[in-house]
Amino acid sequence: GKLKRIIGATLGFKSMKTAYATIKGIEVMRALRKGQASAFYYGDPLGEMRLVSRVFEM
Repeated sequence: GKLKRIIGATLGFKSMKTAYATIKGIEVMRALRKGQASAFYYGDPLGEMRLVSRVFEM
């Protein structure tokens, strides 16, 4: 699907860690764009930022 086209443009990954982080970021950005993450921040202007930082905590 669309994710394969996006990943194809990155010309592959150097390691599993970079692949994981990249795919995670793509999925978060797609969810934000589609409005699927609005339940997590209830209109709070910093909510999207908090959600993204929570997703990338390792």
